[in-house]
Amino acid sequence: MGIRVKIHNVKNIDDFEFEIPTEKGLYALTGENGSGKSTVISCAAAAFYVPSFYDYFGNPREGAYINFDFEGKQRSVKEKDGRWQAPSRTEFLGITGFYEGSIVFGNRFKDIDYSLLGKLASVERENLNMASDFVRKSLGSILHDDEDYYKNLYVLKYEVVQKMKLQRTPYYYENKGSMISQLNMSTGENLLLTILYSIERRIKKVVYGETPAFMFLDEIELALHSSALRRLVFFLKDIAEKNNTVVLFSTHSIELIRSIAPEHIFYLQRHVDGSMETINPCYPVYATRNLESSNYGHDYIILVEDNLAKIIVERILREKRLLSNKRVLVIAVGGWTQVLRFAHDTIRSNLALSTTKILIILDRDIKDSVPGFIKNEQIGFSIEPNYLPIKSLEKYLLDKLTKNIDTTLFRELNDYLFQRKSLDIIVKDYMTGVKNNQYKDSEKINNGKILYEELKHELHQIRKDDADLVAIIVDYLFSSKSAEIDELTAFLEEILK
Repeated sequence: MGIRVKIHNVKNIDDFEFEIPTEKGLYALTGENGSGKSTVISCAAAAFYVPSFYDYFGNPREGAYINFDFEGKQRSVKEKDGRWQAPSRTEFLGITGFYEGSIVFGNRFKDIDYSLLGKLASVERENLNMASDFVRKSLGSILHDDEDYYKNLYVLKYEVVQKMKLQRTPYYYENKGSMISQLNMSTGENLLLTILYSIERRIKKVVYGETPAFMFLDEIELALHSSALRRLVFFLKDIAEKNNTVVLFSTHSIELIRSIAPEHIFYLQRHVDGSMETINPCYPVYATRNLESSNYGHDYIILVEDNLAKIIVERILREKRLLSNKRVLVIAVGGWTQVLRFAHDTIRSNLALSTTKILIILDRDIKDSVPGFIKNEQIGFSIEPNYLPIKSLEKYLLDKLTKNIDTTLFRELNDYLFQRKSLDIIVKDYMTGVKNNQYKDSEKINNGKILYEELKHELHQIRKDDADLVAIIVDYLFSSKSAEIDELTAFLEEILK
């Protein structure tokens, strides 16, 4: 269960609800320019600290509020008599964390003052201490893949920081006998040093209980090279895993988004009427509108919902030898409405070459809903969407493991995957939980998402993931020679041969 956030009349957001994840890991908040990413992440940070609301949000709109709900505890920031009213001391959610803002907010630019450059440049060597191993090695590893690159990194002594009335502690780097202050370093070095300093302070604090600490980072990719961004992702993932921390950052970076699991990507979709929704899971291709095509393009692009669909389609293409003399790209985009909208945008905006044909293959359970959606959205395709042999992975497993039990599939999964806690016990515990109203979301019960979450939880315990489960499902579908597989195969053969 996450931390529920309700935002009303804050900056350009009229009404929006978001759930802050509470399982340790790395998460990305993305969306187009002006979608509200920075506002949402700033609002979310009020869950554990009290920012200067006027600096972040300006004067409040009438009736503005940011409400939080977590494990029966509430917290609220709201407008009262034309002014922001901070949460009371009793409104504590029992969580802790820090927020690092983007160009305007946060610590990275607090002391930007032209007159300060000269003062920092005149600091004597005896007023410096050696920087911590954490900051020094992390900076070198992320920026240069060499933890000893900044072996001569120093930090200004605390008493000097106070005397100079600085709001943050600056670093110095000795290079060829010259001492360079943080403000004279490259933009990437400057920004990353401040973030590393904040992270170091955060991880030195103890996290009590099971709820993780939180790190919220806005536009973390500023001035970093793509190779440094990839190393930054691995660094943050390691920090999150080892320190029971949720790291949530807003970003436009394709490099960052590609490195995050779709389940951990939240895409802010702002519609023409000003309303907003969160798309999660969100596949990188949808979040970035990037087809990852080569300079030569593709003859066919097949858009599907998820990795199960991608693996099924790619297997048919291989087994039926449908890849000869043509370039075919299969992309997982996300939910079925995302696939249809993405396909329409790709065709309308010429994101693919004019000679590229776009094929759409969706989960079978929404087949009856597609015509109405296409009509309402006023979109159309020269090649009508086709459908997978199963409704969806979650619904398929719910049916085959609890309702119309497929003993062969059950045994396959039990023997080759669930060897720590047996599938029998997982399913029985799930059924008991449903009977005892342990799960509150009836929609997630009915569409199989709750059962799937229980299966994924056990997979994580044995250091496996969805890919292991999907591989067995795909093998089983093809070995059972279902009529739906034959139907999809015939469709692809007709189009591609």
